[in-house]
Amino acid sequence: MLLLPSLVMILLLYAYPILLTIIQSYHKVNLLNSEMTFIGLENYLTIFKDSGFFTTLNITFKYTAITVLMKIGFGFALAFLLFQGLYLKKAFRFLILIPWAIPQVAVSTLWIWILDGNYGYLNYYLQKLGLIKDNIAFLSNPDSAFFAAAAVDTWLGISLISMMFLTGLEAIPRELYEACAMDGASKFRQFTTITLPGIKKVFLTTFILVAIWTFNSFNVIYVLTQGGPMRATETLVIRIYQEAFSRFDLGLSATLTVVAVVILMICTFIYMKRTNYEEL
Repeated sequence: MLLLPSLVMILLLYAYPILLTIIQSYHKVNLLNSEMTFIGLENYLTIFKDSGFFTTLNITFKYTAITVLMKIGFGFALAFLLFQGLYLKKAFRFLILIPWAIPQVAVSTLWIWILDGNYGYLNYYLQKLGLIKDNIAFLSNPDSAFFAAAAVDTWLGISLISMMFLTGLEAIPRELYEACAMDGASKFRQFTTITLPGIKKVFLTTFILVAIWTFNSFNVIYVLTQGGPMRATETLVIRIYQEAFSRFDLGLSATLTVVAVVILMICTFIYMKRTNYEEL
């Protein structure tokens, strides 16, 4: 009985929204009076017959893969640098966490000023250094806009990811490194025999969590490009928002949400299976 209030709260906060979304995916929803008309699998057939949906999925997976690799790579490199006993280590930790602590919308707005094709600071300094002659439309060109959004997303995520890796690195006993050094092992040998095996579980957990966070990334992309130009940055989450609040089709938006949840559940299942396998 003591657990009943907690169970009710969980059902209200998690189960009800998910159930409502699934129900709406089988209906045509009228935004004016919230009336729902049952249409069966029509919403699902609509999205799977739409070539634009598969383009959106492709962009989503591409964006997730590139951004996750950059976040993991730079995050681990930064964590490993701090792990080496860097001077003023605590001060650097504080400074590194600042981008993560600032609201994403505010940071993304700042990056709009930096990346602006006409008056942006990045174009200004690149021209001053003689690296470019003409301004680059970072957010107006489909190709550059995609990588600009991925770069800003990476910049925002490195802080937390580096701290996650640093926590894992600091959990490795220093005695192992000392014993290895006494045996004449090089730094590279210590890295491959102690560091990598010691951080394996943290690496796997961080990778899965970062992939899920990036897959669900909304603020950065929406503020920078709103899914444009020419839908070049229209990920699945952006498409869900646009279907609901730009095209006012809550039923189709709910259907896309169900698809996104299924994809994320598959990723979570793979992670849990892999984690259980590692513990055996």
